[in-house]
Order: sequence, then structure tokens, then C-alpha cells
Amino acid sequence: MSETSSIDLVRRRYLEAHGASVQAGYAAILHVSHQNTAHAALGYRRAGEETLYLERYLDRPVEQCLTDALGLYIERAAVIEIGNLAADDAFAMVTLWGMAANDLGADCEVAVATLTAPLRHMFERLGVTLHVLAKADPECADDPAAWGNYYANDPMVCAGLITQGQRAISTFLARRRRIAA
Repeated sequence: MSETSSIDLVRRRYLEAHGASVQAGYAAILHVSHQNTAHAALGYRRAGEETLYLERYLDRPVEQCLTDALGLYIERAAVIEIGNLAADDAFAMVTLWGMAANDLGADCEVAVATLTAPLRHMFERLGVTLHVLAKADPECADDPAAWGNYYANDPMVCAGLITQGQRAISTFLARRRRIAA
């Protein structure tokens, strides 16, 4: 499957959900696909390698915000940003989150993402503990108009410990498999 399919999915879902015309802003992309079609995709970047997109919403570097919010010393290299979340259905997205937690958790301790209210509620239903770091202010975006009504969905910069997320998502997926069997 081509990376283009994942990027097209991100563009299409942001347009459908928010009336947004955004560019996929991540060089590294994970996806769940079937028959060469992406059904869920997300981008990521490592804080130890570059500035995170969501740091525009923070009043100081992400690792300082995380150290305060989590009560643990967090090194910048231990942080990964997840973004451009898009899926055709909730199960594909949860499957992708589980895959991302397993793949990216080997290198990083903390995942950060800007999550709208519906996504935060989905994580809560999965049992994933989120720590809100800041409200995402549309004035900080490069082109707020391009985001359509995205900012009306109460986006917040959130963080979670990857190992806790892995456990919660694994438990949820195991329950789903038992129910389906």
C-alpha cells in the first residue's frame, strides 16, 4: 500500500469531520490497511529529533510540561507526538493505536497528541489515562481557517504513559475478540 493512500485518508477524514483542508504534517506514518486501502492512519515525530507541532500550544518545552503534569522527570528523547489521526471506523483506529503503542513504545515513554473532545472520550472508554497539558488555541495555528471547525471540537494537548496505554488498549481488544468469538 502506498503512503499516498494514508495521506489521502487523513485529508478526506479531516475534510468530512471538520471541513478542514489540512496537509499531512508528519514524515513518519503508521496505518492499518486492507486490500491496499488505508482504513486508519496516524503520523508521528520524536521530540528528541525535532520540534513538535503541538508545542505551539504550550508555554514551554513539552518535556517540562510533562514533568510537571506527570510528577516524573521526562527527558525530551522519551516523548513522541502522534497526529493526523484519521480512520474510517473506530475499531480500525483502536487497532492502529494498539499497533502504534507497541511499535513506538519501545523507544519512547510518553505519547502526546492534540485530541478533540470525541477522541478524548474514546480514550476514556478504552481506559487510557490522559493528562491535559493545554488547550489548543486556534490563534497558534499557521492558517486557522484551513482547519474548518476543528477548533470548535475543543482540542486539547494531552499526554499519556505509553505502557499504561498499551495495557488498556490490549485489554479492550482482548474483550472485543472474546465477544466476537
